[in-house]
Amino acid sequence: MREREIDRRRFLSHLAGGAALAATHGRASAAPSPEWDQTVAAARKEGKVAVNTFTGQGYGRVLKLFAQAHPEIKVDHTNLEPVDFSPRIINERKAGVYTWDVATMPTSTALQVLRPAGVFDPIRPAIITADAKNDANWRGGFEAGFLDKDKRLAYAFTLVRAAGTFVNADPRWKGKIAISDPRVIGSTFWPLTIARLKVGDDVMKQLLVDQEPVLSRDRNQLTEFMVRGRYPIAIGLNALALQDFQAKGVGKNIKTILLLEMDYQSSGSLVWLINKAPHPNAAKVLINWLLTKDAQIAYAKELQTNSRFVGVEPGDPHAVVPMGLKLQQVDAEDLLPELIKTQDLSKQLIK
Repeated sequence: MREREIDRRRFLSHLAGGAALAATHGRASAAPSPEWDQTVAAARKEGKVAVNTFTGQGYGRVLKLFAQAHPEIKVDHTNLEPVDFSPRIINERKAGVYTWDVATMPTSTALQVLRPAGVFDPIRPAIITADAKNDANWRGGFEAGFLDKDKRLAYAFTLVRAAGTFVNADPRWKGKIAISDPRVIGSTFWPLTIARLKVGDDVMKQLLVDQEPVLSRDRNQLTEFMVRGRYPIAIGLNALALQDFQAKGVGKNIKTILLLEMDYQSSGSLVWLINKAPHPNAAKVLINWLLTKDAQIAYAKELQTNSRFVGVEPGDPHAVVPMGLKLQQVDAEDLLPELIKTQDLSKQLIK
């Protein structure tokens, strides 16, 4: 118990004091198969694929490359955050409206909210090409991309080491913390779950009550607040929105810090196949294209992330998971009960 108390004090000291600051496209390249040829031909007739991603301009640039590779398939791209996408797709389907074919989102929201609503089809049967299923092409092998217990539902092609904490180095703002609402925002309840498991449940009260943080359910708004200097410390920002700000030359003083109490690995978001899709064949073409090396090169570069595809240069060298390092995979379904516990504790503490 004494060791846990020391760990908690060190963790909060790091946060409050800002210590330890740290600073193309292509078609599936496998030999054509009758199934693949039929799928592509049917997708061309459908003429469209509808996909939802997180916010972040990099997604649009990646999908533009898909459109160049498959000009017969128009891309209808929306970028609703999971907290907005989930109620919208559920309500639309209740009204008999089926808009989307493919979505990228984290397991936490997908498994808690959308799987019980019957939104998904297993993605495994939609992965057709031999290259996509080749163990040699993926770090850990092809199977390592399935994070659900049944190894069928969705596929993760990225892997990053993350801490979820951002610090504005301006000393005027020390002692102020902004947090995306951990009751609903995965980019916050993920790192808080890891911290809770490492230093104990009491860290939740110390962060969410004793520190009197500013809470928001809008990650983009919170990111803008951080960029404009309103808060020196934040948990659960939208890293892609921050990238967009920094590309415009603002917010470059914001750095991520690696706290051992929040050290974990994740895929960030997986690709999911929506059932009753209006363009099912085009959905398969997009999914298989995403699992090509050329697409992974573009994805890693444009979204500043790290692909599991062997030989793809990391888009974020600071977030590479070293070979042989054993970290908790925060978005594996096995950890879902602990994530839910963190959400429940947050609901009890936040009044």
